[in-house]
Amino acid sequence: MRKYLDDFIKLPVAKMAQQIANMTFSYKETKVPPAHYKKILNKSYEEIVEDNIAVNLLNIYYKTVKQLAAESPRWFMQALICNDLKINPASISNEEYQALELVYSQYADKKHVKFANQDMENLFNDILRNGSNAILEHGGDSDKL
Repeated sequence: MRKYLDDFIKLPVAKMAQQIANMTFSYKETKVPPAHYKKILNKSYEEIVEDNIAVNLLNIYYKTVKQLAAESPRWFMQALICNDLKINPASISNEEYQALELVYSQYADKKHVKFANQDMENLFNDILRNGSNAILEHGGDSDKL
């Protein structure tokens, strides 16, 4: 049995892009210009692989961070504070170490401590809901984060 896909893969890129735009429009009359699809279809294989590698690396970092947090919430939290405040634990002063210990003791009884600040979380959620235009609404001000 012959399928639409059999003929579709034989089309030139410009016609493929137009057909995809037509299919997209048939879903709730969603308009996407064929040029958008043409740009994607013309992406080199290296660009696509690069995106996949980035996601895989992010996943490795995520799993590592999650494991470190599970193994020692105390040292994990203190390491993040040191990183944010640019304190090198190899040369930490007694005052800085005491401050780290006391900060941890204030949060030790809480089940989950958020490390991303509220502005960062709000921006993430805005972008999730509204797309990249949310950055423009926030003024692109990364200094707040």
